[in-house]
Amino acid sequence: MFSRRFIHVSAVLLVSSLVMAGCGTGAADATNAGSPTATTKATAAPKERILKDAMGHEVKVPAEPNRVIAPFLEDGLTAIGVKPVAQWSANGAPQQYLQNTLGGVPILDMMGGLKPEGTLSHSPDLIILAAPSYIKAATYEDFSKIAPTYVLSNDENDWRGNVAKLGEVLGKTKEADEAIKKYDEKVAQTKDNIQKAVGNKSAVLYQSAAEKGFKLFGANFYSGKLLYGGIGFKQPKLLKGDYDTYSLESLAQLDDVDYIFVLSGTGRPKPPTDNPLWQKLPAVQQGHVYEVDSGHWFNQNVIANQLILEDIVRNLVK
Repeated sequence: MFSRRFIHVSAVLLVSSLVMAGCGTGAADATNAGSPTATTKATAAPKERILKDAMGHEVKVPAEPNRVIAPFLEDGLTAIGVKPVAQWSANGAPQQYLQNTLGGVPILDMMGGLKPEGTLSHSPDLIILAAPSYIKAATYEDFSKIAPTYVLSNDENDWRGNVAKLGEVLGKTKEADEAIKKYDEKVAQTKDNIQKAVGNKSAVLYQSAAEKGFKLFGANFYSGKLLYGGIGFKQPKLLKGDYDTYSLESLAQLDDVDYIFVLSGTGRPKPPTDNPLWQKLPAVQQGHVYEVDSGHWFNQNVIANQLILEDIVRNLVK
């Protein structure tokens, strides 16, 4: 009897202790579930950030903006994988070289600058303006009433820095870094290919200016930077400024140019092919004149520049 009673009591105590242990665990779990740490792990979500823009505004940037308007920054946006809800245009035409990605995206009426009414119609949750100069048709406050408005830079020409800033503002830092890295690799490879194919040659980017003569892109002007600083083409003796106009009589001084890239596009005048001075140029006589699309050549950005590199390789590397 003693033995059976002892076994029965022991079994009851064991079951009771297991039940209490289970209750204790449940209580602890319930307590932890209500703790800040557990709540954070279970429900943590990105929060809006306060970032200071180029004009000193403290802007509440959405954690994950998905309706972005950023006129003339579409190249950088596309490079980091962001599609805007509306895109920049000139006379109703968007940047054609981006339309394989942005085809179908509504265009903005940019005559006179970005306008609040047109911006509002696209219900953006973030507006990014490339520079203070983009605030023409209204005030900063007019845009900030529509959506958080961030002025990106005081230097529109610093495309590399501006792509990095876009990445920061849009939570795409990794993508921006990768886009710039791939671009730098492409520049280095192109420079090497060109050097191996044609050696140390000179080149110009030529823009016809009708009866006024012509313009040349200098080493600090748009794709001139890429031609001379990136690829390393030599500059001709005639080239002095960044975007100066030269008389047609000056054509003879392009006799030290190996390659002439002619800016072409809708409405742009053609080079003076019937002018004897043009016909006598060594580059012309050797067939080293190439028409290039002003859409990306009159530009400088991560995608535009890569298209320029591809144009150069296609024409010069046989």
